[in-house]
Amino acid sequence: MASPGKDRIKLCYVCEATAGGVRKHLRELMRLFSRPEEGFEIHALLGDRGEPGLAAELEQLRAQGVRTAVLPALQRPIRLLRDRAAYAEIKRFIRELAPQLVHTHSSKAGFLGRLAAHAAGVPRIVHTAHVFPFQWATGLKGFFYTKLERYAARRCHAIVCVGASQREEALRIGLAPTEKVLLIPNGVEIPPPASLEEIAALRMRLQLPAKAPVVGMVARLAPQKGVRPFLEAAAQVVRARPDAIFVLAGGGPLEEEARARAAALGLTAGQFRFLGHVEDAERLYPAFDVLALSSLYEGLPYVLLEAMARGVPVVATDVQGSRDVIEHGVSGLLARPGNAADLAAKLSALLGDRSQREKLSGAALARVRERFSLEQFAAGHRKLYRGETAPI
Repeated sequence: MASPGKDRIKLCYVCEATAGGVRKHLRELMRLFSRPEEGFEIHALLGDRGEPGLAAELEQLRAQGVRTAVLPALQRPIRLLRDRAAYAEIKRFIRELAPQLVHTHSSKAGFLGRLAAHAAGVPRIVHTAHVFPFQWATGLKGFFYTKLERYAARRCHAIVCVGASQREEALRIGLAPTEKVLLIPNGVEIPPPASLEEIAALRMRLQLPAKAPVVGMVARLAPQKGVRPFLEAAAQVVRARPDAIFVLAGGGPLEEEARARAAALGLTAGQFRFLGHVEDAERLYPAFDVLALSSLYEGLPYVLLEAMARGVPVVATDVQGSRDVIEHGVSGLLARPGNAADLAAKLSALLGDRSQREKLSGAALARVRERFSLEQFAAGHRKLYRGETAPI
């Protein structure tokens, strides 16, 4: 790429979802491509839903040379007047900036951002959905969202899917021509394995008994994550194994409801720990004997990749994205989505079989190295930005 200086390529990210995996994905892109040797001048136009830690992250990115702007009108719920104002502001921002490349993320910013960039005459526009609306919306709403996605797809040069099954679904519904729908899976770094001393210290900090079997889940407490079946599965497991402890790290709109449901199920504070929002939650994984993810739909979940990269065996629901990461019975276990009994059975089986946990975790680590490395993630986007993987 070009050397640092006035000839750097202006790359503008547009995103309204500033939580969970989308935020992690975008942060990684900005960190990678703000390095001088990449030859980009990075700008980001973001929504702000008041998510914890966002302000501090934006300060860190600015210190790395990323130029960020927050657009309060860019919010997830559909509000026609507010969305119209957001579209006008995005278009004005892009016209003034005159970037060579715009990369939109998530549904609302992806729709408004692609239309605005197209109207502003941006030479190259790419989009990453993370989760397409048609993955979760059904009936008339699903039909409406699919029409909108097809319309927006005609106003960009490439659409990035983060998982193979997501790409298959996009092609099945005729979202865009095959050559325009690309696959660049999420990727993570492989950290050094945690020592026994580090695990013991982490458990002590979390007030977890050294020998207790622990199941953890890291998730935003929102409808997508299937929190209710996870709570019901926890109640079933602890009835059979009173020594088991469940840990749930994450905040969100369903936190109060989840706490009330846990109490109604008879789960005590000793059996089920709510940690709330935790910065750098991936540091918690070595404290878990098993990581669970009870999602009802996914793009390609970072939680699974991070746990597998740390040698923690995983049990997830058999949904798009999760099944791209996990080979059932080889690198983890898959349970039926929304089925608490099946999830409980899979969790109990792993808690009771140390050799199986070790076998699955070893295969999981190898799978992340082979298919979901940060290097592959960076290389895929580097080709995308250079125009080597899609027509302009």
